[in-house]
Amino acid sequence: MKVIASRRLYLLLALGACIFALTFWLEGARTFGLVFDVLILVAVAVDFQLTARPHLISASRESQDRLSIGRSNEVLLFVHNQSNSDLRAKVRDDYPIALNANVEEFECQIKSGEQITLKYEVIPRRRGLYKFGDIHVRYGSFLGLLYRQATIKAERDAKVYSDLKALHDLSIKLSRTTELGELKQRKRGQGTDFASLREYTVGDDSKLIDWKATARRDRPVVRTYEVEQEQRLLILIDAGRMMLSDLEGLTRFDHALNAGLCLALTGLTHNDQVSFGIFADKPLAYLPPRRGKAYLKKILEAVFDVEPKMVEPDYLGMLSYFSALQKGRCLMVLLTDLTDAVGSQSMLAGLASLSGRHLPFCVTLKDRQVTQMSHQGILKDGLDRSIPIDHIYRRAVACDLISQRDLALNVLQRRGCLVLDCPPQDLSDKLVDTYLEIKTRGRL
Repeated sequence: MKVIASRRLYLLLALGACIFALTFWLEGARTFGLVFDVLILVAVAVDFQLTARPHLISASRESQDRLSIGRSNEVLLFVHNQSNSDLRAKVRDDYPIALNANVEEFECQIKSGEQITLKYEVIPRRRGLYKFGDIHVRYGSFLGLLYRQATIKAERDAKVYSDLKALHDLSIKLSRTTELGELKQRKRGQGTDFASLREYTVGDDSKLIDWKATARRDRPVVRTYEVEQEQRLLILIDAGRMMLSDLEGLTRFDHALNAGLCLALTGLTHNDQVSFGIFADKPLAYLPPRRGKAYLKKILEAVFDVEPKMVEPDYLGMLSYFSALQKGRCLMVLLTDLTDAVGSQSMLAGLASLSGRHLPFCVTLKDRQVTQMSHQGILKDGLDRSIPIDHIYRRAVACDLISQRDLALNVLQRRGCLVLDCPPQDLSDKLVDTYLEIKTRGRL
C-alpha cells in the first residue's frame, strides 16, 4: 500500500504556510493558521477512510509466452474495481525496458464493480529471456487530497524468439501448396522415379529427351522425374563480428537467423533431414539431422538466446567441423556477410573446399542503404557544383563496396558455390524459393 499527497493537498498546505507568515503582521493569524492546519489533518483522515482500500483493486496480465523479435506483440491488462466507488486511475505495467512498449502509462475511469481491459504492444529488438514485473494502479481519493496505490504481484518470464509470425505464415503457405492436405508434395525434377512427359523448354538437359516420344509427337519431349523427398540440409549461421551491426531495425545475425529458421521449417515440411548450427570462432550451437516439423520447436529453444560475438569467425575450421558431422552429401547453407574477396578469403576457401563432397550455398545480406547511396551524387559533368562534395565521396565509397562485394560473390560462383545476395525484407522468401528450386531441379 502506498499513499501519496495530491497537488490539491500541497496547495492547501502552502495556503496554511502563508497564513502563518501573516503572523508577522497580525497576531490573530497564528490561531487561524492552527485551526486551518487541524482542519486539513481532519480532512486527510476522513479522505483516507472514505477512499477505496487497495485490496479491493485487482489486476492481471495476459500475453503470449513466446514473443517474436521485431514484431508487435500484444499485452492485455485486466483491472477490476471491487470497491463501492468509481475511481479515476493511472495504470502502469512493469514491462522489461528492452521490449519497447508503445504505452508507458494508462489513464482511465473504472466504475464500481467494473473490469476494464487495457492493451499495449511491445516490440522486442533482441532475443532472450525477459521478466515482467508487477502491475501498479494509482487512483485518487474521495476528496482528491491523496493518491492511493495498489501494487499487484504479476511477475512472469517471457522469452523472445526469432520471428515466429513469419514461421506461422510460412507454415500455412506450405500447407496450402500440398494436395489433399498431405505434407509430401510431388515435384517434377531430376529425381530417379519417372513422373511424366512434357515438351522441351530452353535450359532443359538434353540427356532427358525421350527420343521415342519425340518421334511420335514430332517435337522435342523430355522425361520428368519425382524429386527425392528425403534429402539432407545443413543450415549454418555466422555469429561473428560482421553480423553484429544493425540492418533495418535488427542485427544482421537476427535477420540471418529468421531466414535460417524459415528454411529449416521448409526442409522439415518436405521431410528432409535438417541440421542447424551457429558458430563464430568456435561452435555456439548445433542440432544434429532430424526429420519432422516437431523438430523446429527444439531448434527454436536451442537458439533463442544465442548472440553474435565480436570475434573473427574461423570459417575454414568451422565449415570443416560441421561438414565432418554430416554422414552424406547435403545442401550446406551458410548465412553470413562479406566485404571483399581479400577480407573474406577464409570463407571463400572454406566453401570452395566443400564443393566436392557437399553442395555449398552462400547467402548474404544486401544493405539497401549502400545501394541507394551508390545512385546518389552523380555529377552531370566535370563543372557540376550542385551536389555537395560529401555526397560524392559517399557514392564513391558505396560503389567501391558494391564492386568488391560483387567480385567476392563471383569468386564463390566460379568455385562451384550457389550464391544468394538479398536485402533482409526479402531474404526469407527468396531463400525458401531458391531451396525449393534446388530440390525441383535435383541439384543435390
